[in-house]
Amino acid sequence: MKTRIISAAIIISIVIAILVAGYSYNTVVITAFIALLATAATYEILHHIVKAGTVFRKAAACVYAAAAFVLTSDIMHGAYDVLRGKGSVNGRGVSFSLALLLLSTILYTLLFTVSIIFRKKEFNITEIFALLGVPLIYSAAFASLDCIITRTGGIYYLLLLINFSSVCDTGAYFTGVFFGKHKLCEHVSPKKTVEGAVGGVAASILVTVILVLAYKAQTNIFVMLGVTVVMCVTGMLGDLFASIIKRSVGVKDYSNLIPGHGGILDRFDSMLFISPALLSLMLLGVIK
Repeated sequence: MKTRIISAAIIISIVIAILVAGYSYNTVVITAFIALLATAATYEILHHIVKAGTVFRKAAACVYAAAAFVLTSDIMHGAYDVLRGKGSVNGRGVSFSLALLLLSTILYTLLFTVSIIFRKKEFNITEIFALLGVPLIYSAAFASLDCIITRTGGIYYLLLLINFSSVCDTGAYFTGVFFGKHKLCEHVSPKKTVEGAVGGVAASILVTVILVLAYKAQTNIFVMLGVTVVMCVTGMLGDLFASIIKRSVGVKDYSNLIPGHGGILDRFDSMLFISPALLSLMLLGVIK
């Protein structure tokens, strides 16, 4: 427990320092930090879960993940500016980023194909799909997180994101500890309970009301309450999805990078489901 608390304190301090530096000087600091997280998450999946066979493949996947994150993030920034009425998109810049994303994807796939051809060993179809899909999928999820944090010009949306993920998760944990009796999905995550899930959503709803009133949000409060329920359920499903992956290969954590907490994906599993969903609602104008 002591190790877990110390690690949490260090992580929170680092995140706060990154956010302060990003908001005070340049949001590139935040983007670079999230790019590092996306790359580390890709490595965790490929090394600890898929157990990809060669150093070259894992290194190439991490480089591609970083490139895909930067390019996808730029495209999302352009879409946010247009759909939220914050100005006209730089068409040439977005087109350039999209072209580079497509070219880098093709190049990465070709390099991967060459590595299979010259490797004198039977290839693994699971490894193939993981190496091709994981970098792009997780980079897109982290790019959504980056867009929410760096493009909105304030901390309201960041606090909503933390509310839908961390507050809901914490509320679910303590409610489950004290009142949990009925298992939610025992074969996937034995400790989760129905009471915990309800408690997590309730805690998140309370915080949503506080945030909406404190920031005088334009979105109707009843709409935000509905969004809160949807986002909390989305986060819980993201957490269960992560549990399914780990259980399928018989591991407790994605890695041991963070003492007492596991890996990057162990801390961001629900947030990586919530971020794209939240950004989509922002782009569609459901959340203002």
